[in-house]
Amino acid sequence: MGLLKKLFVGFLVLLILGVAGIFGMQYYYNTFYEKVPVEVKTQTVSGDVFYLSHVLPAGKYYINASSTGTVEKITILDENGNILTESEAGSMIYGSSKAFQVRVDYKSPANVDSYTVKVGIYKLVKK
Repeated sequence: MGLLKKLFVGFLVLLILGVAGIFGMQYYYNTFYEKVPVEVKTQTVSGDVFYLSHVLPAGKYYINASSTGTVEKITILDENGNILTESEAGSMIYGSSKAFQVRVDYKSPANVDSYTVKVGIYKLVKK
């Protein structure tokens, strides 16, 4: 019983440290970096749509997507269209030493003819 209790407590400690690390990273980038707009777009659309950015040069970026519908996911693609990473959140920070593209998938709300989608891609520059 003692070993199981230690494993459970260790798991909870690691989980808390991970969550604290994520929020710490977000605080660090929001405090010590300036967000320089690269692509900021708003559009009224109908049906399920996606947004695909142009190829972005290497660097650190803050990606923010919102919609009156649902933001399904944000996908980071390499120059050849291969998936590097995905996020089901509406925003993310991504850094790369290679060029990449951003794809945002939107799902329309039920029983609505048109809705608004927004995407903002900002380069993070040290203050």
